[in-house]
Amino acid sequence: MICYNCKGNGYVKLKFEGETAIHQCQVCYSQGETEDEKYYPQSWDDGDGNPCIYHGPPLEPEGFINYKIYPIPTGNNI
Repeated sequence: MICYNCKGNGYVKLKFEGETAIHQCQVCYSQGETEDEKYYPQSWDDGDGNPCIYHGPPLEPEGFINYKIYPIPTGNNI
């Protein structure tokens, strides 16, 4: 499945105070695709302002408000 975070580009553009920086996508590790058999942390808004959290295979983001997918945590993250 095409990575929703980088839209398949393998990189993301971050903007802060008028500056733009390009970073490698941490969700798909710059591959442009997420792996269907891996579980990713994901979140979205249910439409009433309530956050929803899901940990599982990548979802199709269409129909979700403020959908975000996050990198898979590694043992090094504390």
